[in-house]
Amino acid sequence: MKTVVLFLISLVLFFSSCGAKHENERQSSPYVTGSANIGNEQKTVSAESDSLKKLAANMVASRETYIKDGSTTAEDIFIKALIEQLKKPGAYEKDFAGLKAYEINILNADDRKLRLFYWLSPYSGSMWHVQNIVQYKDENNTLRAVAFNSLYKDKDDEGSPTPFFDHIYALATSPQKTYLFTGYGQMSGTEPYSVSHTLVIKGANCSINQPLFKVGKGDQTQLFAAAELKEDQDKEKLLSQLAITYNPTDKTISYPEVDESKYGTFYNGKRNTLTFRDGMFK
Repeated sequence: MKTVVLFLISLVLFFSSCGAKHENERQSSPYVTGSANIGNEQKTVSAESDSLKKLAANMVASRETYIKDGSTTAEDIFIKALIEQLKKPGAYEKDFAGLKAYEINILNADDRKLRLFYWLSPYSGSMWHVQNIVQYKDENNTLRAVAFNSLYKDKDDEGSPTPFFDHIYALATSPQKTYLFTGYGQMSGTEPYSVSHTLVIKGANCSINQPLFKVGKGDQTQLFAAAELKEDQDKEKLLSQLAITYNPTDKTISYPEVDESKYGTFYNGKRNTLTFRDGMFK
């Protein structure tokens, strides 16, 4: 009888030992696999980041080629690669800090749900051409990215200068999202300007072509004011006078008046105000 009891106890201890060993292996196995996956993901992200930085470096270095033959291929390739990177899951949480070395900066909307990657094109001269790439999440939380310059629908805008935006405000609209962009630019070395656009996001699409500014009897898709810089004028001071400003508290936008003369356009010292209500600036 003792022999049988001892045998049964031995069996219990044996199976308990096997079970504990199997449990230890089960618990440790996912940890190893998870670490390997994380390592692979980090390597992929690092490789993508390095590739993007190389394309940015090529774009910056391509200015001389552009002067010789007018080719903008290097910038086109970088823009395409950047847009693809910005659409990938998790890209909105990345800071893309490595691009700052190539003077590529990021501007966030005040609600932190949309951001803009921007830089002065290496192909700019006295007329500024700024590249603006918009990244946002749509209503389904899908990441979207698009070149702002590709959103112009009016053929008259082709070849026009594009601005530096310095503020992006979220406006209260539903069901679509609406953002107000304000900024400045340079038509030539002697003609600075200010501009304001609205960007409307509806579903997977976005547009800057909805006329949301009621000026006089007409509706406009943007506010724009340019003035000739006189020899005795300070450029920064003139830009400050031309600035379009938005007050999010009272939802008013203030913009300058410019007049035409035989010597060109000039700021006449007056400003107008529109208020955002019922989905439009009036």
